[in-house]
This record gives sequence, structure tokens and C-alpha cells, in this order.
Amino acid sequence: MVIIEVLKCEHCGAPLETTPEDIIVVCPYCGYPNAYDEVFAEDNVFFVESLPKKEILRLFWERVEKDKDFLGLRRKIKIAKVEGVYVPLWFGKVEGRGYVRFMDYERKGNKKRKVVKYHEFEDDSVVCIPARRSVYDIAVEALAEKFERGGYITFKELRNTLKYMMGVRPIKELTPEKWEGLKLEFLNTDFGKEQARVALLDRASDLAKERHVPKDKPLKAFAFGGDVEEVALVFYPLWKVYCDLEGGTYFVAYDGSKGREVIALEPVRIWRKVAYLATALLGVGIAAFFSMFYGNLAYWDVVAHARQGALGMLVLPGLGAYFGYELARGYGRKMARDVRVER
Repeated sequence: MVIIEVLKCEHCGAPLETTPEDIIVVCPYCGYPNAYDEVFAEDNVFFVESLPKKEILRLFWERVEKDKDFLGLRRKIKIAKVEGVYVPLWFGKVEGRGYVRFMDYERKGNKKRKVVKYHEFEDDSVVCIPARRSVYDIAVEALAEKFERGGYITFKELRNTLKYMMGVRPIKELTPEKWEGLKLEFLNTDFGKEQARVALLDRASDLAKERHVPKDKPLKAFAFGGDVEEVALVFYPLWKVYCDLEGGTYFVAYDGSKGREVIALEPVRIWRKVAYLATALLGVGIAAFFSMFYGNLAYWDVVAHARQGALGMLVLPGLGAYFGYELARGYGRKMARDVRVER
């Protein structure tokens, strides 16, 4: 006789389909997160309490009242949907080290020479990545970046850092009865702890590059290595308020614990497009003005006879022209868009 064990949802009793990679199994019928993997026994899976739906709606309408982009349109805004979910985020405590080698210039008297500079560094940081890769969500990415930018105090144990950052609670405390009061869907993870370690180390490398590589110097070499000392999985509340306006659907995403805006996709109003156009035209004018020097014979005569500062006289018009070009290009692109992203 063959005995087949069927895992059932702790909340509604429905049968659950599982794979060896599953950390939690979200019930397809009621949305309750069921513990499945041994990772739960290690006390490194957490959740964060969420604000209620009515508070998120209050924050949305408060924002609409204050936002000048919605001036004259407030009565036309219709709420299409309010969606709240628990998104899984992997956190890791990374002890990293590496070096960077880049070109620089040193001045001795009136002469400049190229030199190669070498810098070693050590980075101990808390890194965050979304635990879902199958579907890209700009709001989830922005939420993960928010935790990396926070500049939080780090403690010896990752769980204490997370308590300080967001007031995490062990997911073991999320009983079916407590979940009934939350009524937020839990999104499942796409990869487990070992894959998360690799991804967290990669992300730590990217962050180290942003911190230590000079943006205005030619890079010769960069190396990074390290260890992921601890990992934790946090289910964090994320709310989205979708609204219909002038034939389009837009949304504002909120940090479900603190009520802060994470990201917003909004229509570009006509007055803003006019401002973008004016700035782009200003950029064209600046680029044309500084480019004019290179076509002027008198300018080249002055440069040729200059005893000091000839290099600066050659470079400054080029920098001015480049600044004008970038200004025109950046605001020209903004003018062409019908939607703007506000972080």
C-alpha cells in the first residue's frame, strides 16, 4: 500500500502543491502563507505589520490635495483598485572587501601628468534584493532600494538590525487567526537561501562599485569579494492605489508599514511639458553659444597667443556646449513622455 502525504493549508484546509525549492507555500484559495521549508526552523523569516486599507486611501487623497499636478483634476480622479500584498525581500549582512584602480591627474607647477591611483576598501553592509524574479515590478525594486539607502545603524545580529529598521516579527507569530485580520495576499519567493546568498553578494559588489569608483575618472580595475554572514527573509507590506484619469490608469505605491510613498506613476500635465520644452530650448541655446567659439578665427588667434590658460580656454567652451547638449537631450526626452515617475 502506498501512502501519499498531502500538505494542506493551515487556514482553509485546501490541498497545496509544493516543490523542493518552496520556502513558503501560499494557498491559491485563501492566500495564507504556510510554512514548508526548514528555513522556518532557523528563525530567520519575518513579517511586518501593515497599515489598514482606509489609512492608505487617506494618504492617497491627502497627496492629491497637496500635489499641484492634480490642480483642477481632483474631481475627475476615480479610484480603480486598491491592492495590498506582502512582498518577499531577502536581506543579507555582507562583509566585503576589494580594491579599485583608476586614472587621475596630478599637477606639479604648470605641468599635469597622468597617474594610476590604487585604493583598498572594506564594506560591512546590509543588502536587500527582491525575492521574486519571474515578474518585474518597479514598485518592489524601489522598495528594496529604499532600505539600502536608509543609512540604518547595523547591529551584530541581522535580526536586531531588521527590528530597528522596520520592526519585524517572526513569521511563526502569524497564526491563521492573526492573518484573518491582515487580509493581505502573500507573494511567494522564486528562489531559496543559497541562491539568495549569491545574489546578495552580487548586489553588494554593485553597491561597492557605486561607492568607491570615481564617476569622473577612467576606471582601470575593480575587484570585490566577501562573505554573506547572515540572511533573512522578510515579508513586507506594499500597497498600490490605482486611479483612472483622462483616459489613463496610474498608480501610487506606499510603504505599507510606515505609510510613506515609494514610487508614483503620474500623467505629465501640459504646463509641465511647456516647462520641459523651455528648458530643452535653453539647453540648445547654451550648446550653440559655446560651440560658436570654435568657429571663430579671432578665438583661435587669442588661444594661440595666450601664454597661460590656453588649455582652459580650449576646454571651457567644450564643457559649456556639452552641458547645453545634455540639458536639451534630458528635458527633450521628458517632454516626449506622457507619464512621469516620481520616487
